[in-house]
Amino acid sequence: MMMKFNKMRSFVLALAVVVQYYAFSQQYISAPRYDSLGTRYDTTLSLLRRCEVTSDHCWACFNLGKVEENWRSAKELLDLAQRVGTDTMMAQAYFQLCDAALGAGDPSASLQYGYLSRDYSQRAGDTSNVGKAEKEIAINYKMLGDNQRALVLLRGAVRRITAPHQLTRTYAHLSECYLNLGDIDSALYAAQRSNTIIDPATDPFGAARSLIAIGQVYEAKGDVALADVHYQRAIAIADPFQVVRALSQALTLRGAMFLRNGNAQQAIIQAHKALQALPSGSHLDKQLDAANLLQRALEAQGEIDSAYRYSKLSVALNDSLRSAANISRIQNLSLQEELKAREDARLREEAAMTRTNNIQFGIIALIVITLAIFLLVFSRTAVVGAKAIKNLSLIALLLFFEFINLLLHPFLDRITNHSPILMLLAMAAIAGLLIPLHHRMEKLITNMLVSKNNRVRLEAARRTIEELESRPEAEKAP
Repeated sequence: MMMKFNKMRSFVLALAVVVQYYAFSQQYISAPRYDSLGTRYDTTLSLLRRCEVTSDHCWACFNLGKVEENWRSAKELLDLAQRVGTDTMMAQAYFQLCDAALGAGDPSASLQYGYLSRDYSQRAGDTSNVGKAEKEIAINYKMLGDNQRALVLLRGAVRRITAPHQLTRTYAHLSECYLNLGDIDSALYAAQRSNTIIDPATDPFGAARSLIAIGQVYEAKGDVALADVHYQRAIAIADPFQVVRALSQALTLRGAMFLRNGNAQQAIIQAHKALQALPSGSHLDKQLDAANLLQRALEAQGEIDSAYRYSKLSVALNDSLRSAANISRIQNLSLQEELKAREDARLREEAAMTRTNNIQFGIIALIVITLAIFLLVFSRTAVVGAKAIKNLSLIALLLFFEFINLLLHPFLDRITNHSPILMLLAMAAIAGLLIPLHHRMEKLITNMLVSKNNRVRLEAARRTIEELESRPEAEKAP
């Protein structure tokens, strides 16, 4: 009964771990929650649960425009992921760092973290997360103006990603790349494919992001009325959920559309709302877009003094953007040094562990060889009996075959990419080969050594008998 209970408990614990990993691969089943209670610091929770809460908190910070807090939380997630030690969790942590660096205006660091996320996802064999990392890498190239390279990465990401919320974002960026390259039909197709979210409450940023992409395409096609409908729907979703980046972007795009169609007054209203939507110091690139729109709209209205004031604001925001990017670079350099120190410590620890393992392997090999030598020696003497030799040979063979298993295990771990199913199949195949071989060698060696020992013992007994028989004759001799 106790054995059944232990098996059931092990199964439940394994199932809980699988469910937690699945939760990470299918994030945004509900909208991300801001961790105001500091649950992510609760050490009584499991590391996986703390990782989940911290990751959720990072996305909430992104939506709310809390750039600095997003960056700090992403670093905390990396610390937790390193303690968990799985490739999947490391991929998630570097993905969050990639997004945080992008929000802080440092595309070079964001690219670096994006590629690290992709590498860890490839090691984990998680194709969907590989696509997710490629999507994030592509965003950086798109922002840097390399739309062709971004397009290649996004097409690959679309084929790999399975999570619906990530497909929404990927198609939205794909649409914008096509639009930047002048391919409006492909842009419309991709934008429509991004519109997959039925309940905006589950992913308000993704829903607003999709509507913005569709609005941009309709505006490029000259359908201002339909574009305005989609911009307004994006605003209606982003505003109540405080998704400030999407809200500011939709307001700015709508205002720019009004300005291009001669309605400067409405453009001014939309630009003011876009500026007010963003918290001070957050998403400086979107603040700059809104300030530039406001300057152009005021100039169109003939309000030169006000336009000049907002031109000064644009200059100040530009300086702030450069300053924030420099600060982000310094923070990233500091993090890189910290990560390098951790990696060096890990490599030293692995080297020490490897040396210890090699010493242990050497000791085991020495024991097996020594036992084999003793068996050969004992089989040639009459000191040890056949039963003892048989038992010792059985122990030696068991040690030898288990030693082979130990040597093969790290090699199998590498070639199967840590896959438990593949490892099980490989070990079963090896066992299928070794067990019959073990039985045959056991019979061969045991019989050989026992036979040799019996012959030696018989020879010794014969000599002893001859000596005993010849001793009386010697005593009778004069």
